[in-house]
Amino acid sequence: MTIQPNIPSIEDMYIDAAVRHLMVARNHLQCAVLRFDDAGYEHDPTARSSSYIAGIVAEFQGRLWRPVVAAPDVPDWIAQAAAEWRADRARRGIRL
Repeated sequence: MTIQPNIPSIEDMYIDAAVRHLMVARNHLQCAVLRFDDAGYEHDPTARSSSYIAGIVAEFQGRLWRPVVAAPDVPDWIAQAAAEWRADRARRGIRL
């Protein structure tokens, strides 16, 4: 019996790293929005950026998201890449 490791490809590792970086960016942007709010400021571009990144992360995790009114929808190519990425992760049995 031969045991072969389930090693992801370099492309999969890059995509996984990119999604993790987006998750960290989303968290930092949310902290920035909260700190602006605490200081009494409203910084709309930061809030929209946070919402847009949250939408991309939601696409990769297979969840629905509701964009801010002024934020554009996730492009079709990101949605297609996210669907392929989720299918590959499910096939391998890997969770993020």
